[in-house]
Amino acid sequence: MRKFASIVLVVLFFISCEGPYIFNRVVHLKDGNQMLLGGVDRTAFEKAPFSDWYLEAYEAYSVDQQYVKSIKKNIKNYRVEVFLGTWDEDSRLRYPEFMKILDEVKFPKQRLLTYAVNTSKKSFYSEESGKGIDALPVFIFYQGKKEVGRIVGAATSGSLEEDIVRIVDKAYLNNN
Repeated sequence: MRKFASIVLVVLFFISCEGPYIFNRVVHLKDGNQMLLGGVDRTAFEKAPFSDWYLEAYEAYSVDQQYVKSIKKNIKNYRVEVFLGTWDEDSRLRYPEFMKILDEVKFPKQRLLTYAVNTSKKSFYSEESGKGIDALPVFIFYQGKKEVGRIVGAATSGSLEEDIVRIVDKAYLNNN
């Protein structure tokens, strides 16, 4: 019984040492630049230096309205994980565009998880582990715990909206 109690105390000690999960971690690089690393939310992109490129790309993007109704109707059953690099040019363009689409369809922010990775495509708490993050950005769509589709880098159909529809709208898939 003493051995069991000792084990429980040791486990509790290590659990208590883990500390809180840190969001919006800014890493200062040797060259003077900054990057985000680990779990991030939208507020990280509202501050310099990230707001410079984020807001410009967000405002410049025009959502293709022909897909909005279908996305809005069908995306509610999904959750999305995003992996991006704040140092990566494709991420700097595609992530703000993706966020504008999600805003347009009123996607619930609690169903979106965003992770910033370093140049080795590693996040702070290894959220990318086992997810095949080879290029950026990556938008992974889940139903429950099952991955049902992903968009990697530029849209394969010609538009981010159409790629999203191809993932979330089964009727669209059946007709094409």
